[in-house]
Amino acid sequence: MSERRTLKVSSFSRTKQHDRAVEGGYFRDEELDIELDLTQASKTQMGQLVDGVWDLVHTNFDNVLYWSEDHDADLLIVSAVPGIPRQDLVVRPEIKTYADLRGKVIAVDAAESGYVTPLRVMLADADLHETGLLDNGDYVLVEFGATDGRVGAMERGDAFAAMVSEGRKLENGLWVMDNINRLYTDYASIVVTRRIWAEQNEDLVVRYLRAQFAAAKSLSDGALPAFDWAGMQEMMEMRQAVGFLRGPVDPTRFATTHYFDKAI
Repeated sequence: MSERRTLKVSSFSRTKQHDRAVEGGYFRDEELDIELDLTQASKTQMGQLVDGVWDLVHTNFDNVLYWSEDHDADLLIVSAVPGIPRQDLVVRPEIKTYADLRGKVIAVDAAESGYVTPLRVMLADADLHETGLLDNGDYVLVEFGATDGRVGAMERGDAFAAMVSEGRKLENGLWVMDNINRLYTDYASIVVTRRIWAEQNEDLVVRYLRAQFAAAKSLSDGALPAFDWAGMQEMMEMRQAVGFLRGPVDPTRFATTHYFDKAI
């Protein structure tokens, strides 16, 4: 029997799959206790992962690219499954078109990574390009943290647009102008850790993934998708398109199926 262990996990939300793994006893079957953190900012989340505060993190692959390439973090993606980003571009009531965002502040979680990358694509398609200077006529990205912080910034008038989780109830005239789902053919939902931690704790990684996969099976028809290399490839191509990718478009630089295959 495996030794009972506690894993510290960070995510942006408490998912149905996590709750099923808890309530269905799938973590318990793997002799795991999970301490779940709901982060308020990706930079905090990823910085704490690098510092060893979290064992495993559910986050946007684009965040992994940024921290790996721009901060030399030695991270490893151990799971990547098909998902849907489900992010709306929400704007204040006085914004009617993309053109109205010229010269405006846009609230983001992190200015260099995450959902801001597809946001840059949509803005560029509308001939809007970030300069960092309002008097140059383009938009400026200002970091307000997770969803509540971004929505609050718009409600106060400190920002005029932001990416917001799809389906959120909006008030004070805020409305959905666009959605990033249309930009993706494939989208990968990932689990990442520090490479050295994964190598030193292979059994824990596999047990965590096995519990997650068991929960996923119970919520679907019992089938599990293959490791989503295509979704990561697409995200790297998008990051390259906005000029932020530092190396080649090759997801194997950051991911392995080793633990995934063992958990399956």
